[in-house]
Amino acid sequence: MILGPKLSKKFVEIMDDTQVQQCGIDLRVGSIYRIEGEGVLDYSNEKRKLPSYRKIFSSENDIKISLDRGIYLIKVADKIKIPEDMAALVYPRSSLLRMGCTLYTAVHDPGYEGYPEYLLNVMNPITIYRYARVAQILFIRSSGVVGTYSGIYQKR
Repeated sequence: MILGPKLSKKFVEIMDDTQVQQCGIDLRVGSIYRIEGEGVLDYSNEKRKLPSYRKIFSSENDIKISLDRGIYLIKVADKIKIPEDMAALVYPRSSLLRMGCTLYTAVHDPGYEGYPEYLLNVMNPITIYRYARVAQILFIRSSGVVGTYSGIYQKR
């Protein structure tokens, strides 16, 4: 079951009610990074290595950025906190899709807390302004507590 926006507001530190939508909460751009270098994945995460990231935009300091085609990492400006009996799914806003861009996201596990990061695929040049709303987060209740997130991205 998708929780409505009245309950969802409790789990996202929002700027104002402009972010509140019918099924969830809009997430805003905090910063944008260019991905540089190679990443490494393995089964146990013993060899995991994230690539380097170079910040090219910050909503705290910059007004706008024009992005050419390419892949970027976006860190959202809104802190989220997933309750232990819920998970969250994030989708790109339809306006972003209509401009020829999309986000690649992941499931947010119960107990995750932080400022999530998503992959932005720019297939058509776009200008993004400070705190632009690019994604919507939906909270879903699980049928029971299944454990909580304790990975390396907690509180980041």
